[in-house]
Amino acid sequence: MKSARSTRLTLSGIAAGQRAGLARPSRAAVQRGVAVASIAGAVLALSGCAPTDEGIVLEGADGEKYVVPQNAERPMYDSKEDCIADVTEQIAVLQRQGEDIVDTPEELCEPSSRYPTAHYSGLWLGPLLFAGSRWASPRVSGWAPVPSGGFAAPGSKIQSDVVSPAPAGAKAGDRAPLKGGFGGSGKSGFGSSAGG
Repeated sequence: MKSARSTRLTLSGIAAGQRAGLARPSRAAVQRGVAVASIAGAVLALSGCAPTDEGIVLEGADGEKYVVPQNAERPMYDSKEDCIADVTEQIAVLQRQGEDIVDTPEELCEPSSRYPTAHYSGLWLGPLLFAGSRWASPRVSGWAPVPSGGFAAPGSKIQSDVVSPAPAGAKAGDRAPLKGGFGGSGKSGFGSSAGG
């Protein structure tokens, strides 16, 4: 039996550009303690999986090193339109489940051409998601692991609740704590509330 959630999640990145039908939380809602997270955070929380405390250091396409959850994935799409439509639908599903979303599909859908070393082969990529957070959709043409060089292209949205800057001196392949709110810090509200 599922227990009712007492807080609402706000996803950063996906719905802000698709405001028609996708409401931002009101100032009053924010003052009541609405938690802020990304689509990845809400999908993880609703999947019943435990948050990730530790990840692996990978190099972003911007040349910086980041800590990324082990086995993080991105949905792949045949076109920009498919990506935006699917991410918009996923936001609507989360909203019907009581989640507040602020991410935009335009921020989280990006061409794989931004990641030439990641071998994504001409597809469009959706948001980075934690392992076990896949959604079922006929629009998704596949799920891609997130390798070094497969995220954080210059000008891309950094999903700060999924990816955090690596500690000074960390090398690619090192294990390190995630600090974006899912590990010990609990900034996004998932640190102790999600079980799985």
